[in-house]
Amino acid sequence: MKKKLKLSKWVSATWWFISQYPLHMVGARMMCSNIPGLVGKQKKLCRIYPDVMLSLREGVQIGVKECQFQLRNQRWNCSTLDRDASVFGKAMLKGSREAAFVYAISSSAVVHAITRACSKGTLRDCSCDPTKMGKGRDKKGNFEWGGCSDNVRYGSDFSRMFIDAREKKVRDARALMNLHNNRAGRR
Repeated sequence: MKKKLKLSKWVSATWWFISQYPLHMVGARMMCSNIPGLVGKQKKLCRIYPDVMLSLREGVQIGVKECQFQLRNQRWNCSTLDRDASVFGKAMLKGSREAAFVYAISSSAVVHAITRACSKGTLRDCSCDPTKMGKGRDKKGNFEWGGCSDNVRYGSDFSRMFIDAREKKVRDARALMNLHNNRAGRR
């Protein structure tokens, strides 16, 4: 048991590896079992919601690109390692400012991608935000809202369930820090 826990800390946050899967493999049931380091809840969500996995993959890619842009002039510029299950390298995942930023920006990007997919109607289990429909008032007067508001709650809830699953299983100081950074990103 101790070896398994030690290994899970060593290859932490491997859900990012979904960003490296070819698009034609994402969403396939086979993919859910092949991403190294996913915990049971993540595998289950992957199998139940294959359409959301496409958005999650897109979100991770957006997060990586944003991280690379923001840190482009830094010593560590959010570089990734192809075909490495940790994506950013095992050394980066130690508690640091850069790691905190990666967790937050990844979580944020996943929420954004899932929320946009909901609004576009590409996900079968979510659609427009139902709480934003109805009548309203602004400085120009009364109006009736007939558009499609982004369902941020669905994106945030799914992101929390999937991304936080590994950290909730371990519950050590680093996991609590990662949960905090994930939460900050979702907000």
